[in-house]
Amino acid sequence: MSSDTPTNALDHRLLASFAKDAEARDPIDWSGLDIDRDAAYELMASQIAEMFRDYELRGIGRDPQLAIALSTIVKLSVENFVLNQRLLSNGLLPRTPPETPDAPSD
Repeated sequence: MSSDTPTNALDHRLLASFAKDAEARDPIDWSGLDIDRDAAYELMASQIAEMFRDYELRGIGRDPQLAIALSTIVKLSVENFVLNQRLLSNGLLPRTPPETPDAPSD
């Protein structure tokens, strides 16, 4: 292994897998799109993993990387919120949330 390669590099396949698991709790409506779900996750995860490898190569520590990741999540959450509000205001989303299965009892 060369000295400029991060020793704990992010595995984009693992990131894609975790993200798909998260989608199970908050599904994305893929209907009507000519997009391969797995390929989309792999592509985005690969780009994110590469971005964080570059941060590490530039000497940016894990704590600042975590702050970058969390702030990115906030930005994307706000963007998603705004897009959903636009869809609602244009009548392109139902105003009532879809029914969800009952939570499992303990």
